[in-house]
Amino acid sequence: MMYGLLTCDQLLHVTGYERPSDLCRALDAQGVRYFKGKGGKPWTTIDLINAAAGLVRPAYDQQDELLDPDDV
Repeated sequence: MMYGLLTCDQLLHVTGYERPSDLCRALDAQGVRYFKGKGGKPWTTIDLINAAAGLVRPAYDQQDELLDPDDV
């Protein structure tokens, strides 16, 4: 399992939905971006779920701008 990746089976388990189509509708309604894999099964990442919730962390390439070695 890749860290941060949520498979369709994992999403179905935590949400209680039984069908991928119902899961897709729920993800759409909540503003969660997702991708469709083999057989149209949705998958997403923890970062995309956090973004839908308004919890966005700085991008990795922007962290250099936030911390300057001279500030330490």
